[in-house]
Order: sequence, then C-alpha cells, then structure tokens
Amino acid sequence: MRALSCDVLIVGAGIAGLTAFNELSRHGVHVLCVEARDRIGGRIFTIEDPYSPLPIELGPEFIHGLPPETWELVRPAKLAVYDCEERSVHIRDGKAVGHGDAWEQIDQITDEMKRVAATGADISFLEFIGGVRQPQSTKDLATSYVEGFNAAHNERISVASLAQDAKASETIDGDRTFRIASGYKALPEFLLKTSAEGDSKLRLNTVVSSVDWTPSHAQVEARSTLTDATFQIESRRVIITVPLGVLKAPKDEVGAIVFNPVPINITSALESLEFGNVTRLVFQFKDAWWQNHDRLSDTGFWLSDEKFFPTWWTTLPMRTPLLTGWSAGPHTDELLGQSKPVIVSRALGDLSRISKLKATELEEQLEAVHFHDWHADPFSRGAYSYVRAGAFRNRAALELPVENTLFFAGEATELNGHGGTVHGARATGRRSARQVLESLR
Repeated sequence: MRALSCDVLIVGAGIAGLTAFNELSRHGVHVLCVEARDRIGGRIFTIEDPYSPLPIELGPEFIHGLPPETWELVRPAKLAVYDCEERSVHIRDGKAVGHGDAWEQIDQITDEMKRVAATGADISFLEFIGGVRQPQSTKDLATSYVEGFNAAHNERISVASLAQDAKASETIDGDRTFRIASGYKALPEFLLKTSAEGDSKLRLNTVVSSVDWTPSHAQVEARSTLTDATFQIESRRVIITVPLGVLKAPKDEVGAIVFNPVPINITSALESLEFGNVTRLVFQFKDAWWQNHDRLSDTGFWLSDEKFFPTWWTTLPMRTPLLTGWSAGPHTDELLGQSKPVIVSRALGDLSRISKLKATELEEQLEAVHFHDWHADPFSRGAYSYVRAGAFRNRAALELPVENTLFFAGEATELNGHGGTVHGARATGRRSARQVLESLR
C-alpha cells in the first residue's frame, strides 16, 4: 500500500475545500486536497452546452445579495455578473392570484417569524404557520416557499433558524439576486488558479474511506477510482468538507467516511441537522413561448401550487428559451429514485397546468433536458442542510477543531445564518484554514 504525506489534508474540492486549499497554500503550508469526483466544484456544477445560449447550472445558480465571500472572487476574476429579474407571479389552480408581487406576501410571514423567534421559541414552521393570522392562500404560498428554498419539510425545519437566515440575508442585501454570465464554475476555477504553486497538490478521482487519528496525526485510507489502487495518506491536520449527506452515510456505502475514534461532539451536533433533497430540471425549448403569455411574460419566477414542480424561473433579464423547474422538500419525495423520463413527464404535466398549454405541445417545443440526480450521487446524497426544529442551539461543535487535528467545513457547518449557500460554505473554508494555521503555530 503506497503512502503519501502532507501537513494538511483537505477532503473535498468544493467551494469550502478549495477556499481552505487556496488560503493554506498561499501561507506556504504543504497541502493535499483530494476529491472523489473527476472535477472540482462539488455541488457547483456548470455545463457548457454548445447549443445553449447560456451555461447550464445543475447546482447553485444565483449569487444571493452582496456577500463579500463571493464578490471578492468575482471582482479580481473580472467576471461579468448581471441582476436577475425578481418579479414573480403566484399561480393557483392555473390562475394568477393575489395582489402585488408574491415576494411581498412572503415577506409578511417572514416578519412574523422573526417576532416569534425573538421570544426564544424554536418550533417547527408547521406549528408556526398554524398560528399565523393571514389568508390561507398567503400561508400556502409561504409554506411552499420555505419548503422550496430550504429543501425542507415544514414539520421539521426550525423557525428560529429561518429567522436567523432572514436577518443574515438582510445584512447582505439578500433580496437581490445575480447570475455569473460565464457560469458559477468560474469561482472554484479562480480559487484553484490563484492557489500557490509548490508542494500543495490537488488530486481528483480519490475517495477517502477512513480516518484513523490521534492528536496531531491522522492516517487516512483512500482509493483511486481510476486504478482502484488503495493507498494511505499521513497528515498532521485533516479538514473534512464533504456534504452532510456523506457524513451521515452508513459506513458500508460508497463515499462514506469512517472515523476512528468517532468525534462524538461532531456526530452529536450533526444530529441537529437535516439534509434536504431537490430535483431540478433545465428545459431548453425551441423558443421562449412564455413571452407571448399574458400571465407569465416578463416575470422571473412562477410560484404555483402544483404537486411536483411548483416553482419555475426564466433567465430574465436575459431572454432565452431556457426554463428551470424546481422540486424540493416534500414535493420531490415521490420523485426520488425515479427515472429521468418519469421526472420529465411529471414536470411537463405541472408546467402544462401552469401555462394552460397541452403537455404534448410543450414536448414538441422541447429541444433538450438537463438534469443531475443529486440524491443518487454518492458524493452528495442530497441538496443542502437545514436545522431541525428544537435543535437550533445544538450545533456549536461543528465550527470547533477536534483536538486540533480534525476540522470540519462546508455549508452545513455555517452557524451564522448563511447555511445552504455558496458564500456560507466559502466562509467555513476560510474559518477552517485560519484554525489550522493557528494550530500549526
């Protein structure tokens, strides 16, 4: 069994892992970053389709607000970024309903959530919304939004965490959204490009299976997916940045990591989190037929009460024939494990009721469908994390080093209201790098 050695091993080359890699390599630390996939970026997954007018995003698509963690990469990388059209329409039973923008109705519920959370309550959203005095249509819209945006089940997600997220979003103008014209993958590519050359290396197609550790030393077993060869990595520090779904995977599953000994404080803190699921489809039509539609033209987001895909968005202000369907939380439960044709059929059915066009008409217009099964992906096992009701205060250990040897990063370990976001993940990568540097001194 071959052996490698380094000062710091980083497991995962998503945005958190690459941020830590960039910071540590620039401080002259001997770093090895290993990634199970054959690409960097983790859940950032941009596809370049020569027949598409824009890059296709199968993972994160939007920059939410003005978080410095993201914009301090955008500016030096000289990336073109444009504002998205936030105007939305709420469609119920196939008809546009409500007065004013749908986001305004959701904001009313958010304000009430903050008031409830300020009392110290950490109830589920389901319990909270049951006591809200608003029209049922507004409550239904807010529930669908919470389930969709957070990939959560309303009976499980913490209102205290939702209130914290809302406050954190306000500090970065989170009600504004932007897209990167060249695709989100430009961020991890820039991080890798600007990392210091030298002893630090990135190794793809490398799956970590176990971490045996004592204070200031770890022996890690890994396998190459290209050659199937198994080897060991000796390291003084290990930064784990894999998704929550991987951390919680049964030990005999592909991609699972076995720790010996088990970091009890970390595993206990992980129980306070749930890992949501998302099914996302990007439809590429022959033309943007909705631009001739009275209710749907000139709106960026369509929010509906459909069973599987209640949320859709266009690429406005860019006028393209691309349309994204979003199914999350309980809406996607019945889609998990289904084949792509079945999922596409469900989406076309929902879109047909929203648009009042026959599903056969939509299918005739369809040129391509882009899809990645994040639930079945062994190195993701879902979308992103959310906080379980009643467990809001049980997560502190996630941002603390374990015996100055194990460090955990990634969006699930972000405790300041930016979990589930790219900028939140990047903040944790920076935090872990800083902690490692302090421990090495």
